[in-house]
Amino acid sequence: MNLNTSNKLKILIGIFLIGFISMFSVNQFFNKLISDLDKQTVVHESKIKIGEYVAEDIQTLKALFFELALTTSTQRSRQIVQNKMKNVINNINNALNVLEKGGNLKRKIALNVAGQEATFHNVLYDISQDDTSLPLEVIDIRPKIIEFNSMVKEVSNHMAIRYKYVKNKESAKLLKFSKKLRRYYKTAPPFFDRMSENIKRLLFEGENELEKIRSEIYSKQNVYLQIKLILLGLVTLITTLVGVWLGQTINKENEKLLQLNNDLETKERFVKAILNGQENMVIVSDGIEMIEANDFIAEFFDEFETIADFKSKYECICDKFEPSAPNSSYITKKEYGDKTWLEYILDNPDKHFKTIMNSGSALHHFSIVANKKTIDSKGNFIIVVSLSDITNEMNSQLELSHLNDNLENLIDLKTKELKDLNNSLEERIKKELEKNRAKDKQMIQQSRFAALGEMIGNIAHQWRQPLSAISSTASSVEMQMELGIADEKDIKKSYTDIKNYVAFLTQTIEDFRGFFQEDKEKTKFDIKTIINQSVSIISATYKDNNLTLDIDLPSGDLNSIGMPNELSQVFLNLLNNARDAIKEKDPKNRLVAIFSQQTEDEHIIYIQDNAGGIPEDILDKIFDPYFTTKHQSQGTGIGLYMSKEIIEKHMEGSITAYNKHQTINGHEYNGACFEITLPIFS
Repeated sequence: MNLNTSNKLKILIGIFLIGFISMFSVNQFFNKLISDLDKQTVVHESKIKIGEYVAEDIQTLKALFFELALTTSTQRSRQIVQNKMKNVINNINNALNVLEKGGNLKRKIALNVAGQEATFHNVLYDISQDDTSLPLEVIDIRPKIIEFNSMVKEVSNHMAIRYKYVKNKESAKLLKFSKKLRRYYKTAPPFFDRMSENIKRLLFEGENELEKIRSEIYSKQNVYLQIKLILLGLVTLITTLVGVWLGQTINKENEKLLQLNNDLETKERFVKAILNGQENMVIVSDGIEMIEANDFIAEFFDEFETIADFKSKYECICDKFEPSAPNSSYITKKEYGDKTWLEYILDNPDKHFKTIMNSGSALHHFSIVANKKTIDSKGNFIIVVSLSDITNEMNSQLELSHLNDNLENLIDLKTKELKDLNNSLEERIKKELEKNRAKDKQMIQQSRFAALGEMIGNIAHQWRQPLSAISSTASSVEMQMELGIADEKDIKKSYTDIKNYVAFLTQTIEDFRGFFQEDKEKTKFDIKTIINQSVSIISATYKDNNLTLDIDLPSGDLNSIGMPNELSQVFLNLLNNARDAIKEKDPKNRLVAIFSQQTEDEHIIYIQDNAGGIPEDILDKIFDPYFTTKHQSQGTGIGLYMSKEIIEKHMEGSITAYNKHQTINGHEYNGACFEITLPIFS
């Protein structure tokens, strides 16, 4: 699934938010665990503190008890001590209630400070956070308090009896009662000691439990901290990795966007350059407003420096159309019925629309051409409007109209002059045509004479060897007969040889006679046959000049249509020219190649020599009439001009020449290459 940069950025922000929330949640979770452990510590510390208060209260009770037993002598003093005991017992009961049910213990602490007699301490004990139960010793304190109250009453009674004995001065009874009191008082310390031991045991167990909890809390805090750090590290790592990956991806997307922006700017500059390269006013519109335009607008209207200046004032070029015009072909307003002016133009493609605009200094006529182009699959489109300034043409038409008005007056005046001129011109044309025909006839006649001269030379080369052989054979037979050594077998052999030579001469005459026959109409022929006939005519001169002719043609027929005898003259002319060029340049390898190619509807024949090529300064002139590089004594044959005329006019083909360096059948050629293209006959 491909995500655009905006979505990736949203994902990146979302991942960072998730990472932050995850880290916050992990931190809060472990903070809560640690807080719960801390609460347990506080609970046990509160329990110990309450135990300490109870221990202090028991010691206070003990002191008050002995104060009651030993120092109070009056009813009032005993009542004061008993009231203090009640307060202490109430404090102990409150403390026990908090230990049993939980709650807040408020304890008054006396201060020996001027201006402040006491302060208050609050101890909050949350029993829901305490997973331990109260020791039995603590539970046993309440019965001990009840027992202590009984002891206080008993001591008060004893003190009252003792006070009576003292008051009545009953010494014997006082002594006896004092002994009884001493025995009674000896039982009091163990009672207080047991209560103190219970409280001390509470404190001891509480401190042990607190130490145990603190150790456990410390251990758990370390574990929680490690887990917390690991989780925070994992969340941070995952968030960072995903963030880095998305960041790199977004960075790559940004780089692509930058490149696309650069490409878009380049294309915009390119399009702008194309628009500005037009000589007319070009506007790109969405059908209502102008999107883009070339600088012609700013150059045309005197009041604007740039296109932006124009667009800041006008939405459409139609705002500058003149409202009055000569005829209905002129666009003068924005809307035509329910259509905009552009829709009106597009709906009437066969009409030629124009408009008039004021440059600021003069009125100009413009022709309007509009083309609608769809730019995407959604059907969005642009309309390209081209406005060409035709003011000069319109002025010319106006002038022409004025001239036409006066033309009728001139026609009669000029008609006689024109007739006289035509009469003299016809005579001159006839004379020139007769001269040109005479020149053409002379050229053709010269070409034929030149070709005839070439043929005579070729006939001489072709006949030289067979005539010499006939003469030698006849002389040999004559000598044998004079010497009387001739037999019938030798004479028959010599006779057969002479017949063969005569047949060769006869065939040569037929070939030359066919060469000079005029073609009366186009016929189908095999190009290979024409090439072979031409080669047979010139082969002797090639052999005499030590030239190698390399023919590489396909096995099948190369059928075409045209004038075969005239084509043979062309081939013979090109082969003669190649021979003469090689004789003149005398290269190391005296080579001429004939080969062909075939396209779908053409045969292409190539004749390539190895004479170094045609000089570049005359290469484009060799097909001109009367142009030759040969000495007058060499003649011109039918010439390249006539060869071109034959190929193009009689064969419906083409002939070109160029210099080429190539390898053909293992031989390297560097010279002129003539390329003849002929139509395929099917």
